[in-house]
Amino acid sequence: MLMSTLWGAFGSLVGLFYAGMQVMVPCLPPAPLSTSLLTTDEYMGSWHFVAATVWDEDDLKSFKDTDSSTLNIQKGANATLTVTESSRVGDQCHKKTWTYFTMDPLLYRTDYDTIALVWDGKFINCSSCIIILFVDEDAETSAMLFARSEKIPDEVIQEFKSKMECVYMEDFVQAPLQKGYCDKAA
Repeated sequence: MLMSTLWGAFGSLVGLFYAGMQVMVPCLPPAPLSTSLLTTDEYMGSWHFVAATVWDEDDLKSFKDTDSSTLNIQKGANATLTVTESSRVGDQCHKKTWTYFTMDPLLYRTDYDTIALVWDGKFINCSSCIIILFVDEDAETSAMLFARSEKIPDEVIQEFKSKMECVYMEDFVQAPLQKGYCDKAA
């Protein structure tokens, strides 16, 4: 009970800080999705990787070799989300699964190597998109655009790129989608 209250107060404090940051940097996205909203059916299921931006070009290495990727997000037990990624790197398909604790508005991977925030695509005029900001244990930060469908209009991708450049995430890569998606069960 005490931890829940403390995390609630921390979440409120983070929200106030973020609101203040939006005044100073108007191109920041709106407040991230609350985990109570994120865990609704609207956000569960498959999401196709579209593009990624980073602050440091070296952080794009893993994305440059990825032809395609799909996330499958499902509710887990005890306020967790289970995220399974099926990706094609070269001619090989890879599957990874992670569990995230939900502590509004942050998602913490259970090994504590990664923190994530999620925004809906309204920020870039795409109601069928989400943007996930990942910060890993090495402080490598990436913003990734995902969409429900395999293809989205170029205007959406350009809007994502433009909004991320505004916060100095200028290094960009788009999924080539040359070899197709891996079977989600692979």
